[in-house]
Amino acid sequence: MIATATAGGWHGLAEEQIDREARSSRFADVLLERPHVQPEEVALMEIIDWFDDVGAPLREWPRRLEAVERRAIARMVGDQGVPKVGGCWLIRATRRNRELVAAHANIFRNRFPGSGRAWLAALTQTTAAMPDAAALLWVSVDGTRIWPSRLV
Repeated sequence: MIATATAGGWHGLAEEQIDREARSSRFADVLLERPHVQPEEVALMEIIDWFDDVGAPLREWPRRLEAVERRAIARMVGDQGVPKVGGCWLIRATRRNRELVAAHANIFRNRFPGSGRAWLAALTQTTAAMPDAAALLWVSVDGTRIWPSRLV
């Protein structure tokens, strides 16, 4: 993820603490920052290797995004604009995960209405803005390729 996003001008932080105030500290799988863009863009990239429970991470997702937004605002300097915060889930494309996402496509489509293509463009091109809505991306089992999910 970090290597892919470098092409789009992102600075990646793996396992970055995003919330010290939570009952148990929250860490981002990958936190991407694009400080040269104004307002600064910050993306929470959650990497799902295996689902043991679909509901728990779906419920936690909005809280994690809010924590990233609080962190970004707390780090503002001077009168710079409020950072734009968004994110994606990257799901390992195992057969089990693909079947699970397909079986619950309505839920995933509701929580991740954004365009995976637009997110990939933002991650790999410095001129493409970060999309407003979260999306699902697939990552190959060996971790070498990322592509957009089609929740139809």
